[in-house]
Amino acid sequence: MASNDDLRDVVRRIYHARVQGDLDGLMSFLDDGCMFRVAGDQHLSPLTDPVVGAEALRATMQYLIDNWDMRGIDFVSIHIDGDVALVHRAGRMRFGATEYDAEIMDKMTFENGKLKECAEFIDTLQAAALLDMITLPARG
Repeated sequence: MASNDDLRDVVRRIYHARVQGDLDGLMSFLDDGCMFRVAGDQHLSPLTDPVVGAEALRATMQYLIDNWDMRGIDFVSIHIDGDVALVHRAGRMRFGATEYDAEIMDKMTFENGKLKECAEFIDTLQAAALLDMITLPARG
């Protein structure tokens, strides 16, 4: 198990690679069997479908890099408990031409120094609307 400071540094480096669009750098932190998922109901599939394995993760991470601009997202806090990091982030995010306020919470589980699982908690209603999976009523 890495020290809290070491794991906190790895977490920051993972997000830095993601924001910079460094797919190879990002992938270097992931275990070959890593699972990434957005927490949510199966009715929001494929948004909430788990992504497992290096090939599927590479494709998903490339999609996220290409379509979801997170340069305006900052760390609120990083809490470490053993091999688990709870990461709270907030700020301005962009999907295509739409910029909006976002708040994200990730639970990252590490094994042997590599990210083994990441569960991401986002506003799934907002994401589903941006992906044209649902239509939100106009605000009155």
